[in-house]
Formats: sequence, C-alpha cells, structure tokens
Amino acid sequence: MNKFLKWILAGLGIIVVLLVIAAVVLPLVIDPNDYKEEIRTAVKENTGRELSIAGDIEWTVFPSIGLGLSDLELGNRKGFGDQPMLQIGEAGLSVKLRPLFSRKVEIGQVSLSDVSAYLQRKANGQTNWDDLGGESSADTTSSSSGEELAAITVEGIDISNANVTWDDEGQITELKDFNLKASGIELGRPFTLEGGFSVAISESQLLGEAKFEGLVSSRADGSRYGIEGLEFTFKGTQGPADESMSLDMAVNANAEVNLDQDQASLSDFIFQFHDLKIEGALDVTSLSGNPELAGQLSVPEFNPRSFLEALGAEAPQTSDPAALTSLQAQMLFAGSSSRADMKNLDVKFDKSTFKGNLKIDNFDAPKLGFNLQIDSLNLDEYLPPTATEGSSESSPAQAETDLTVDTFRGFTGGGDFRIGALTLAGITATEVSLKMTSNGNGVRLFPIKARFYEGQYRGDVRINAGGKRPILTADEKITGFRAEAVLAALTGSSRLEGAGDFNLKIRTDLTNSQTTLQDLSGGFALNFLDGAIVGIDVAETIRKAKSALGKSDGSAANTDRDPKTDFTELSMTGNIQQGVITSDDLMMRSPLMRVTGKGTINLVEESIDYRVKPVLTSNLDGQDSQELGELKGVPIPVRLSGNLFEPDISVDIIAAITGSQKEALMGKLLGSDSDAGTDGETAEDADPAGALIDSVFGKKKEKKKNKNKNKQKKEDGEG
Repeated sequence: MNKFLKWILAGLGIIVVLLVIAAVVLPLVIDPNDYKEEIRTAVKENTGRELSIAGDIEWTVFPSIGLGLSDLELGNRKGFGDQPMLQIGEAGLSVKLRPLFSRKVEIGQVSLSDVSAYLQRKANGQTNWDDLGGESSADTTSSSSGEELAAITVEGIDISNANVTWDDEGQITELKDFNLKASGIELGRPFTLEGGFSVAISESQLLGEAKFEGLVSSRADGSRYGIEGLEFTFKGTQGPADESMSLDMAVNANAEVNLDQDQASLSDFIFQFHDLKIEGALDVTSLSGNPELAGQLSVPEFNPRSFLEALGAEAPQTSDPAALTSLQAQMLFAGSSSRADMKNLDVKFDKSTFKGNLKIDNFDAPKLGFNLQIDSLNLDEYLPPTATEGSSESSPAQAETDLTVDTFRGFTGGGDFRIGALTLAGITATEVSLKMTSNGNGVRLFPIKARFYEGQYRGDVRINAGGKRPILTADEKITGFRAEAVLAALTGSSRLEGAGDFNLKIRTDLTNSQTTLQDLSGGFALNFLDGAIVGIDVAETIRKAKSALGKSDGSAANTDRDPKTDFTELSMTGNIQQGVITSDDLMMRSPLMRVTGKGTINLVEESIDYRVKPVLTSNLDGQDSQELGELKGVPIPVRLSGNLFEPDISVDIIAAITGSQKEALMGKLLGSDSDAGTDGETAEDADPAGALIDSVFGKKKEKKKNKNKNKQKKEDGEG
C-alpha cells in the first residue's frame, strides 16, 4: 500500500512539475503574436470583416494562464459604413489551472478598458451585428466525458471607459464612460457590484450621469437572482440648453428575480424624483413577456409647485398662493406597460381629499373608469389671479393658457364623481353628484345633481371637441334657491331677495375667458316669489324728489330700514347673443306697484342699460296713501346703468310726465283751474298725471304766481 501511495504522490508531483514547466516554458516557446495573421484571416473568412490587432498579445503565467490584448479593432458589416464596429484599447482574461482538475473553472480578472462599440439598425430592421451569430453543428450541451463543470467563478470584472453608440435609424443614443467593478462572482454566493455611466439621447435631448451599486446574490442552480441594497442615481437635463428640464432621480430597492416562475419582486422600493417620492412594494409576473405589476404604493406629502419649479417648468399662477402646494397619496396598484388600475385610492390635495378607484386601459387611446368621492373642492383657488387696479393686461398674473380640443379628445369611458361641496365663481353647490362620459371627441356631464342655496340644481353639460374649438352647451335648471345668498356669494352684495327658479340654455366657445363671454348665446327664464329689490325704495325715492322740488318736507320718510322695494312675484325671460343679454318682459307685482322693464346687460363689458317702469297701485295705506296716492297709475321710469355689479340707479321724473301723460301735462301748464272731476271725482282721482304735475311743479307754479304779483305791485307803484 505504501508503495502504491508513493507512486500516486510521485505522479502528482510530476504533473505539478509539468504544469509549472508549461506555465513558464509555454510563453517562451510559443509567441501568440505569430498567429495574428491566421486570426485575422479566420475572422475575415467567417464574418467578412477586417480584424486588426495593433498591440502585442501577451501571456500571463502561473497560477493563472491567460492572454492580454491591446489596440484591437473589428470592422463594420458591409453596407454600414467604414466606421469600425468595435475598438478595444486593452483586454485581459486568465483562468486558474489547478481548479480545472476538479472540474471547476476559476476565471481570474476580466478586464476591458477604452472600449468603443458602434451599433446600428437600418429602417429595414437589419443590424450591423446580425452576421456575427451562427449555428453550431455540434451538440454543445454535453462534454465528451459526459461530465459537466461543477462550478464557475470569476475573481473579478473591471470595465473602464467603455463607450457605446446606438444609431437607430438616425436617432443617436450614446453611453459614455461606462465603468463596472465586481469581485468574488460565484453562483450561490453574494458579491458586490458598482459602476456608473453617462448618457446622451439626441431624440429626447437627454443628458446625464448615472451611478449604481448593490449586493448581488443568486442560487447555485442559477434559477434565482437578487440584489440587496440597490442604489441607482441619475442627474441630468432634458431639452434645449436654454430651456432644459432638470432631472434628479434615485431608486432604492431590494429585488429578486425567479427565472423558473418568470417573476420578480421589489421590496422596500423607493423612487425619488426631486421632491416627489414613491414608496411601496411590487410583484412582477410574466417577466419575459409583457410584465404585469401589482402591489401597494404611497406618495408622502410634497409640494407640487416646488416640484414643477425644480423641473425648470413654470408653475401656474393661481388666485390662492397656497394652491398646488401639498399632495400626498396611497393606493393599491396593478398595471402593465399599457394600463393602470388604482384601488383604495386616498389622495390629499391641498384642502381636498379624494377617495375611490381609478382605472385606465390602453395608454395610447385611454379608456377611463372611475368612482371618486371628494369632500370639498374650491376651483376658484386654482384659477388665474384677477387683474388688480392699474395692472397691465400683459402682466404675468393675467396670462391665460387657451384650452384646445386636444384637452377633451383621445379618451373614452367615464365614471362618477360625488363632491360634498363644490365652489366655482364664488358660488357653492353641496351634495354634488355627476356622471362623466366620453366618446373620444368630447365630454358629457349628465346627470348633474346638487343642492344649491336651499334649492335643487339639475344639469346637462356637454363639451364638443369634434371641431377646431371646444364648444360648450349647457341645459341647467335650479328650483327653489335663495337669490340673495347666490348674489352675495357671487358679487359680495345682493340687490335681489326671494326664492326663485332659474332655467338656462347656452352655447359658447371654451377656448379662453374672452371667447366664453363673446360667443355666449342662448336664453334663460327666471321667476321669484315674495322677495325684494334691494338698494332702491321707489316710494322713498319719489318722496325725496318731491321734497327737493319743495312740494313735501319729507316728514313721512321711513329711515328705519335699508332701502328696498318688496314684491310678491318677479319674472323675466331673455335671449343671449354674443355675450349680450336682451330682455323686454320683466314683470314685477307688489302691493305698492306693478313693474315692467326691458333693456340689455353686456357681460363682455360688464355693463347694464335697463329701464323699469313702476306704476303705483290704488292699494295704498297710511302715510304711503298721504304721500303717494296722488301718483297712483302713473308710470315712473327707473334706469339702471353703468357697471353691472355697481349700477347707477335713477328715477326719471321727467319721463313720467311725457308720452301718454303729455296732454294732461300741457293742460296743467296752460293754467287749467278745474279742481273737480266728473261724477264727484276729485282732480287727483280723475287725472293721476295731473296730480303728479301738481306735486312736482306746484312749487314752481306758486313761485311764478308770486313773481307776477310782485311785478304788478311795482307797476302800480310807479304809476
């Protein structure tokens, strides 16, 4: 036995000696540079390309045997130009000898430096590397011995200054200064990986630098791979230099890929883009086909306005400076490259909270499906700020971006909104519910229901985007609402009180605020009961006019209440053309008077020119009877003019004694002394116009009479 062991040991010793001799002698007796021409010819015959090795080919020695190359250049495929496809400054590879006897391959350091690769694809789909692939005629799945290698390890990989140019039908992408370092690479054992590169994409004008690192792990059978503590960062810009958008992003995650099940998972996932951060966990299935994602995501609070500014974009100007300053969200997410499904959505946006579900199918032509509940939403806070006095129309605060038909095109489907309180143009609707649908060329909101200042709102709103401009049509009805509350919210004050109904049918161009008013057309009808016109007391105004003319001392004036004229019913209809409202059928009834009216309201210029004619009735009591009874039955025109929201209100006494009352007026002016009418009527009862003339001009007539008396006395004295 001892003799047998000696022979074995002696044999091993001889093998070791031979290996050492081979490692030392082989580089001395064989010069690989002598085979450059043979290598070049073989490449030419098999690929049709030129291979140039300008530098020396050098051996490496024991304990690893390998080769080192320098200044290598591989020509391009015929028809793809003269630029070399591949250039390598230096390359090295070695294999340890001793582990080979245990069917282990231990590769030493793999190194590449100063590499340039030019990859190209033509419009016909051909690439400049297609010809490098080939089919092997031999079965490479088994060795002649029927035994497989037990393991493969790589001591390390070091790639530095590698550059790749990808020309895809003229669209250039450049990967520059690629660096990668890894050590201790072996299946079943973790190893570190780190590197970086810079990138330039001509089509999107993207420039930037990326870095990455992590701890890579795998199963010995190669079925699973993972990376722990993955850190990827990218800093760059996109767009022209004078208006580029800043890109600053980072990804942190633990990832695992299961090749047997064709799936992957991301845990402790964090994606950060400037101040925007997305956190969560995702599972990925159908990894090798069309990947499907599912998991939970959350967005911690961030400032959207600051986020846009960090990107180099101008944040929209809003009437409320605090708008667009807070957003956070969480959801259950499922999706792919073509769809997204967000469930249990919980979004806090500024002062509003959104909850519900949102689904988008086919990003190229989106089909929407949603069900969202919103506690409150004030749209006025997101509108552009209004002009301040003395400000220029071209000031930034006045800038307005036009709406286009593209805003309302290209998507289909729809869903339901429920809003606790919705504010627009200063007025608020509560318990709002609406259904939105789209056919790809416009949007319809129907039915719309809401509570509206103690009344009920019903609406049908459509936006047609089939033409060149977005056209709005609306059919809206409000019943039983309080006019004073609406007007106070809309203008800050109210000149109308009462419960009313309002119907509106309009059509207009939504391109911008100017076209919305200029192209507004349609009609409306309103009716109010048991209300008042605030800001004018017709009876009191007439008293003051009489007092100013000397007929009354104003002792009957009621100064204990704000001026208003009560009514039992007020109705009105109107037509709208190019933003101008025209109405000629105003009718108001009250115990004191009957009122008719007509005129125009210009919404574009925010002006009003409207005349109403109150006619005092015979239903007069108390002091009103004493002061105003003489005017009953006589129309007293009242004019509203000037600014729509702060109109000038005047009573036209002169107009009251013209027209149908002109004959009576002339009779009075010509000196009719009749004080009694027929059938026992007084002059006041028989001729209310005459009573008005007496009340208005009585003092002047008295003055004229006194003046004539004084003149006669003077003449008598002179005589």
